[in-house]
Amino acid sequence: MSVNRFPRGRYLFWLLPPTVAAIYVLSETPLYWTDFVVYQHRTTELILAFQTSFSAGIERILNSLNADYNLLYIIPLLPILLIFGTGRLAYIIALTVVYGLPFIGLIALITRLICQDIKPKKSVQSALALGALMPLTWIPLWRGFPDSVGMLCVVAASGVYLRQRRCWNFAAIGGLLALAVLFRRHFAYGGLAVGGAIALVELWDRLNPITWNSPGQLSAALGRYSRDMAVMTLAGLGLLVAVAPDFTYRALTANHRAVYASFSFPIPESLDYFASAYGYLIWALAIWGLGRSWRRRLIPPKVGAFLMIWGGLAIAFQVFLLRYDSVHYTLHLTPLVILSLTLLWLSLPRLSHQLLLSVLLLNLLLSLTPLGTQPFPGRKLFASAHPPLVRHDYDELMGLVDTLHQLTPNDEPLHLIAASSHLNRGLLRNAHWRRYPPDSIPLDCHIPCGIEIIGLPTADSNSIYPLEPLLAAEYIVLADPLQYHLPLTQQQVIAVPYQVFTESWAIADDFERLPQTFALDGNVRVSLYQRRRPTTWPTAVKTLIEMQSRFRDRPGLQSDWVNLTPNTPLSGQYQGSNPANLSLETLSQPVHLLYIGNVANPRRVTVEMTPTPEAVPISVQLLNANGDPITSPQPFRESPFRESLSLTPADDAAYLRLTLTPTHPTPVTLENLKVR
Repeated sequence: MSVNRFPRGRYLFWLLPPTVAAIYVLSETPLYWTDFVVYQHRTTELILAFQTSFSAGIERILNSLNADYNLLYIIPLLPILLIFGTGRLAYIIALTVVYGLPFIGLIALITRLICQDIKPKKSVQSALALGALMPLTWIPLWRGFPDSVGMLCVVAASGVYLRQRRCWNFAAIGGLLALAVLFRRHFAYGGLAVGGAIALVELWDRLNPITWNSPGQLSAALGRYSRDMAVMTLAGLGLLVAVAPDFTYRALTANHRAVYASFSFPIPESLDYFASAYGYLIWALAIWGLGRSWRRRLIPPKVGAFLMIWGGLAIAFQVFLLRYDSVHYTLHLTPLVILSLTLLWLSLPRLSHQLLLSVLLLNLLLSLTPLGTQPFPGRKLFASAHPPLVRHDYDELMGLVDTLHQLTPNDEPLHLIAASSHLNRGLLRNAHWRRYPPDSIPLDCHIPCGIEIIGLPTADSNSIYPLEPLLAAEYIVLADPLQYHLPLTQQQVIAVPYQVFTESWAIADDFERLPQTFALDGNVRVSLYQRRRPTTWPTAVKTLIEMQSRFRDRPGLQSDWVNLTPNTPLSGQYQGSNPANLSLETLSQPVHLLYIGNVANPRRVTVEMTPTPEAVPISVQLLNANGDPITSPQPFRESPFRESLSLTPADDAAYLRLTLTPTHPTPVTLENLKVR
């Protein structure tokens, strides 16, 4: 198989992926959501900044460096997108050309490095062709993810290692692995896989029988090994600290595993996801290829050891540790699958090539077209299906968008109780953005701006109790049956608000159901509710208590304080538990805050805080486990100098309500607020 079999074969080969990408995009219904479109929107925002002024674009990039999601990935795309715009077609083709083609090109160059006994032209062409036939080379890109740029850096680092090794090579490796993390933080695990493989292989290589028999040589070998590993590590950390010090500090100190725990699937499901993503047959062929090339000495033992350890660590991190099921995480394994299949191809006799080629072509067809969505015996032998995203309910969905647009002329807040591919917040907002595009986009707009759908994380580990959105909403959008995309035990933040209306909780009486309904794909029926009266604080407290009983654990971002008046935004609420530092930019109406933390001594509850800048009447009241008051509201301070208040008796105190009542609109800060 050769990309140069015909005189113009090489040009046709490089043109084929962007051509297929264009067909793929043009086959889709132009409605996307969350990660499928958010990177495209950030690209549009940066292009708009550059069109305003060069300095505005540069400033936007620099300001993003310490964010978890920066704009560095857009820089290589700028030459294409500044000319052709940021529409979906131009964006996906730009990703394919700038990241996809170099991705398989780098893998081909690595194949040339490790297969030194095979003609370079043959090894390179084989790797290029097999990389192009691997569906997961393209699917992350065609779904809108720019993550291939991070894996480009990881693959480049492995290529630098496989060349002649010198001290500066290890500095380059560390820098490339750090650059991968800067592009997308989950490539810290890709860097650990490659860096760990390098460290283990180098240690094994340098501690050989010769050095063991000579103390002087052993000491020198260990010294060089320590120097090279230190250079690699310091070069990587140095680049991270120099470019994004705050991001680096958070990456090293924050517990991201806990925040994203809800997205981790059980190990059996994770194994099945990654195996099915490529196809069980494809994995079997890849493993056979790596083992066959090892036995036949197609690659040096040291190279084989590096590939096996790299692959083992990558699988350990992605399949057994993280266990996320989004398609862009497969990028950590794709280079190794392509390399292994290429080694199999190069080790097989010519007659076997046609059979392997047929399998890979069928695998590609089933993965990229609707044919793969049809079940048949042995379907999991081939890659899982990722056909173009097509909706058959476009008109009905747009009818829902039109209705919501008419109901909220003043951006009245909506709360959507649904989180699946059939209906989710990002889908509705992007559909509204498409239906009602603005005449111009201000630079401070985070696309899509427009319809106000209350933002709430939809996984328990990075969310709060779903009370505040219900209290703030003027309209409820409810999908039936319940729409979720994670294990339901990890999405109670969606399930519990659904139960509020299907089980007719007391707070549901504050809303009335509207006559409009909408039928979406997947037999999903959408109903609308409009608020008819404000929710009282006793109802809010009892709703929260019932919500707590439905959760196995407290949501990951929930602090000890709940804002029962969320239309007055409270800052600092989720930045700590006890003590807390809370502030309201403008206090113009009574605000009720509920303390849900542990009351250590319910017989005597003490509240302490630093005095506010201006005298604001504050009262506190103790509630029992049912949310019923057990003390009357007591003023917290009579003068600006009183800083604590003890309430007794309180034998069954479980909650504390703190109320701020303004005499006039004023900012308020509550510092070092403690309940004990």
